Amino acid sequence: MTYIFELNHPKHYYQFKYIMQMLKEDGHKIHVLARDKDVLLNVLQEEGVPYEIFGVHAKTLWSKISATPRLVMHYLKIAKRVKPDVIVSKASLYGVLVARRISAKSVIFPDSEVVKLTNYIVAPMCTCVVTPETFGLDFGKKHKRVKGFFENCYLAPTVLKPNEEIVRQYGLKRPYALLRFVGWNANHDVQNSGFSLEQKRALLHMLEAHMQVYISSEKKLPEDMEPYRLPTPSAVIHHVLAYADLYIGDSQTMATEAALLGTPAIRSNSFVGPNDMTNFIVLEKEYGLLKNIREYERVVTEAQEMVKRSRKAEWEQKRETYFEKVGDTNREITEILENI
Repeated sequence: MTYIFELNHPKHYYQFKYIMQMLKEDGHKIHVLARDKDVLLNVLQEEGVPYEIFGVHAKTLWSKISATPRLVMHYLKIAKRVKPDVIVSKASLYGVLVARRISAKSVIFPDSEVVKLTNYIVAPMCTCVVTPETFGLDFGKKHKRVKGFFENCYLAPTVLKPNEEIVRQYGLKRPYALLRFVGWNANHDVQNSGFSLEQKRALLHMLEAHMQVYISSEKKLPEDMEPYRLPTPSAVIHHVLAYADLYIGDSQTMATEAALLGTPAIRSNSFVGPNDMTNFIVLEKEYGLLKNIREYERVVTEAQEMVKRSRKAEWEQKRETYFEKVGDTNREITEILENI
């Protein structure tokens, strides 16, 4: 079969990386479509992945809406040429629309219950919905559940071997903390927020009294914080996370990644609360791999406790327990795609 994999974020590539390899090994054809957004194209180029651009990321809600018809038409033109049997995406409206137009199947991989566009429009239109088994919604007969989280696909010990030499190569000094701040301009980020600039600066100065601090930020940093920007390319971020002694951020994705790499992790943003996404609740309540904290004052208190004594060994043991339980998520998903 021929598969189109639509990628809109670096995480999408990492999630599907080994699945695409398995499909190729089984004799299937793979065509990668990428949107010119964030550092996605840099990651694909660094990893030597052939791709075709189907659109450019728009930042404002109106620009996203106005760009949709043009983007879908370009996507459709590519799909008619490639002739895929299946279009795979994280949860793309573009992908399911194009798949229906060319009579292809579409498979989506949502893992956040709060995204209304996915729940009410994309999921009803697609052929198959694949989610973690802990996902809190039910999409009926088309819904397939897999063990573990989608981050397993690229962070499991069987596929990622953290390399400390990479950390040394870019001059990172251990012990270190990694702070991650996102841009908050995605569709699902509307009316939500993370750390303020004052809070970011205070966290930085509190932590640097105990260890080296590096910052990964989607937004431009103020002049006094720019020297702390992480100096490594995006393609090695998981090695950086694996050797960090502490992670704190308002990112959804990187919080999960840090936790599953055995790094003590604190996630803080306005999503945290009684209606938080299931994956974050499970990581905290069932496996003890993540701290979800909404209030900034509690973030500071928890961070201060974590830097008093290293919790790294404790987190690494929890990580080992987690992966022993969930098994091979890549193989499980590959089999779903081959039998769709």
